[in-house]
Parts: sequence; structure tokens; C-alpha cells
Amino acid sequence: MTTLTLNRVDPDIASAVTVDQDPDLTLQGDDLLIAVEAAPINNADFLFAAGWFAVYPEVPNELGAEGVGRVVQVGPDADETLVGRRVIILPTFRYGTWAEQTVVPAGSVVPVPDDIDVQQLAMLAVNPATAYSLLNDYVELRSGDWVGLTLANGAVGHDVIALAKRAGIKTLAVVRRPEVADELLELGADVVLVDGDDLGDRALEALGDERLRLLADGSGNATLVTELIRALENGGEVIAFSSTTNESPVIPLADLIYRGISLRSFLINRWIDETPREELVRIYGELAELIRKGVINVPVEANYALDEYQTALVHAQRAGRGGKVLFTPAA
Repeated sequence: MTTLTLNRVDPDIASAVTVDQDPDLTLQGDDLLIAVEAAPINNADFLFAAGWFAVYPEVPNELGAEGVGRVVQVGPDADETLVGRRVIILPTFRYGTWAEQTVVPAGSVVPVPDDIDVQQLAMLAVNPATAYSLLNDYVELRSGDWVGLTLANGAVGHDVIALAKRAGIKTLAVVRRPEVADELLELGADVVLVDGDDLGDRALEALGDERLRLLADGSGNATLVTELIRALENGGEVIAFSSTTNESPVIPLADLIYRGISLRSFLINRWIDETPREELVRIYGELAELIRKGVINVPVEANYALDEYQTALVHAQRAGRGGKVLFTPAA
């Protein structure tokens, strides 16, 4: 049984990976043995391997934070009716999903229906849940309200736009490349702006008399965020959910003190830990149904076998990708 394992903390993840053909798949307590069907490569996986994530590797550490698969065996204290069920694996970074089979505690999975696209389910645990929280847990948003979004052509951006459109919430999306603007408008974004000169002025012009109630930032770009804060309502919130610059967004002093703009953050691991189990099951169930209906649908650019991990990791880091890169061990 093949498992991809991190053998040292290293920003060059490909050189630090070993292929383990004999992983320990012993079941204890409520453990589940899961045959992995698909698992994405996320930016957080690269941060984890480099030692720059909220969870630090305990090398040798199995790789892959989320995925989907079928339960093939259960531990002595687990629910036997789970055998044969399809489940999504929640991200803990302690139980790898870049594997043919993996052992995961029952509390770290959520059962999902059989008749939903497997590749989309593989990406359900992190990005759709992030989008759900951004739209529901920080500001009380109503139909007609505006939210701003940077890194809008990423997977979280796609999900935020899709969920916002369904709720009647308007989105002002910011991208770095003009060629992706039409894609986001087709997805349902109300305004798409390309980062650059006079971004704040262009955002204000697009909004007219309206203002953003929330700004979800995945860039960490202080200049970009400062420009968009001009279009944020007094008392509005900036939510940092990622950082492509590995830096923190900055709120200018006048906006912080005089306008009451606040900066908060989102981390999927913390959200999962702090959300009651029954609420997690409900939310993931609702999001799975939105996948079934086609509301949530993130482009997939490529699938790779586990033994193609070197090529897959390079591909996942390629600038200008048009979709996610997945491992599909079951294939």
C-alpha cells in the first residue's frame, strides 16, 4: 500500500518525500481504514512541508490534508455500519490522504452520499467550508450586501462567488490577471477588477453609493488591501484566509481608529476544532448537496497517480494554473 511521506521539513517538498510501501495501518479504538479515491494538492500542503503552517510536521509525517474515500475496515470501537460508506477526510495534517489507504479516527471524517462527483468531494473539506465560514461567521450578511474578495480566481474565490450568488450577496472580485475576469463574471461575480493602479478609485466607482461590508483577503498584499479598505464600510471587517505573499495585510492607522475597520483571520483547522460535530455534519451535508446541484464546482486541471508525485507537485506549484491538481490513488 503506497503512502507519500514527508521525511524532513523542507520548502522543497518534492525532494523531502519518500514513497512508503508498507505503512502502519493498524486500527485501534474508533479508527477507520479508508481506501482513498481522490485527494487534492493544496497550498497548505507546501506550507506544512516547509514548517510554515499552523501544524508542524512530526517527521516522518504522512502527507495530504483532505480527501475522499471508502471505509473498508473499522476499529474495535467504531461503528461497523460505516464499512462501505464514502467519507470525506477532514484536514488534521496527522493522517495523510496522499495514499492508497489511510487510518483516520472516526471523528475526523464525515459520511457523504455515493452519487456525487468524487473529485469535487475530495476538495469539500477545506475550500467550500472556508467560503461558507467567510460568508456566515463574521458579518451578518443580507441579500443585496457587497463583499470584496482578493485571490478571487482561486478555489476559495470560486466557492465564495458561487455561495454568495445563491444567497443574493454581491461580490467585488479582484484578480491579478485580466484573462480570468470573464471566467469569474460567468461564475456569478458582480464586479471583477484587475489589481493595479487606482484600484481603490475603481472599486469605489463600481460600488457607487454602496460599500463593502466585508473584505476576504487571500493575498496578504498590504498595498492591495489598503486600496480596497477605502471601499469598505465604517466598522467593516477584513478577514485574512490565506497569504500568497507570506505576509500579513495591514490596516492603515486612520482606518483602524477613526473608521473602526478590524482585521480577523480564518484557519480551517481552528474552525473544525471549534465547530460542534453535529454542526459540521450539517454544514458539510449542505455543501455536498450544492456540489450535486452544480452550485459548487471547482475546475480540476489534472489527476496523477501517487508514483507521479514529482510531476504532480511541480504542476500544483505552476503559476497561472486553470484548476486544481489531484492525486487519484483508486484509479
